[in-house]
Amino acid sequence: MSSAISGHGANRIALPVENIESLAPRVNIAAAEEERLSPAQEGVRLGAPRLRDNESDGEYEIAAIEAGEGEDFLEYPDEYDFSDEMRDEPLSPDDVVITIAGAKPPTIASLNSSPLAAPIPDPPSAMLQKTPLGDVPRIAADGRKAMHVYAHKFSAKKDEPKIAIVVGGLGLNTALTERAIDDLPPEVSLAFAPYAKNLDFWTRKARQAGHEILIELPMEGYGGNQQALGGAALLSSRTEKENLQRLDWLLSRFGGYFGATNYLGAKFTTNEDAMAPILAKLRDAGVAYIDDTGAARMAGDKTGVSMTTVNRVIPPAADETARDKVKRELLALEKIAARDGVALGKTYAYETSIDEISKWARELKSKGIAPAPASAVLQLRGGAG
Repeated sequence: MSSAISGHGANRIALPVENIESLAPRVNIAAAEEERLSPAQEGVRLGAPRLRDNESDGEYEIAAIEAGEGEDFLEYPDEYDFSDEMRDEPLSPDDVVITIAGAKPPTIASLNSSPLAAPIPDPPSAMLQKTPLGDVPRIAADGRKAMHVYAHKFSAKKDEPKIAIVVGGLGLNTALTERAIDDLPPEVSLAFAPYAKNLDFWTRKARQAGHEILIELPMEGYGGNQQALGGAALLSSRTEKENLQRLDWLLSRFGGYFGATNYLGAKFTTNEDAMAPILAKLRDAGVAYIDDTGAARMAGDKTGVSMTTVNRVIPPAADETARDKVKRELLALEKIAARDGVALGKTYAYETSIDEISKWARELKSKGIAPAPASAVLQLRGGAG
């Protein structure tokens, strides 16, 4: 039986992987504004569609399994996941890591962290297309695109260096998600994991606070266990049809995102034949793409999708020992912005990461640097078509 490690230090325990994932259809949270969430909330874990072997176009099968208590979640990449020399090193066959949320419980105070930030609008019906799995974005008849309508409104001096940060892995842990929405400046772009609970609730709160949002697409990396990517993972071993069906499910998880971004994907993005149909579908939906692998450019050029590439991936800071590493990467982004005019970083939501990015972002203006949303970097680089 495959197992996973949960917790930290002396509290780390082995959990059977079979008991962790649950599959369920997309859930629309009713009256979520009045719901008081906590890390121990019970509910249904949201997972990916299970496709029939003999399915025809447009047919999907989704199973629902009751989830256990707690809010365990797949741990986001460790430092080695971003190292070129480590990418070909295989991981243990059972190397799926689950972390029991240990952050401070949420208070559900005001999630609108900045009264001056214009909220990102709700998706209008003209920009939604119905599918068997829910609504997905489309380009409106009048030409409106998600990448423009749901982008954070931004202006800055032309000669002022600009830096954008994408913080990913949100929705999986309520306390960290609330902290990111509350504590990070509205210029910080927030990426939400597709398997999280209450995505309609949290993404709406993020948009109300002025944060533009993205949907994370789990993609095949080098080494590791594909099971850790979930049933909707985009894999080079799957057919184009199978990957596009999974993309339909991913894009239906919530609305109002200006773009999509990869979760892992170093292997999948190098396969142009596998990656190009994914980017073409995003292009046709009016959705931008933010790549942190550096390998999607060829497929991007082939399809003409609006995309840009991350300059620096800020290492996950799960504890105090990683604080200096985060600071070094943020300083590196400042140097890139001074040289090139713009810079784009990406990281994942941890307590220490949020602490450092929040402090750093609020000090940028005193350094003559403008904090910017990722959509602004995309536009300034000429990628927002």
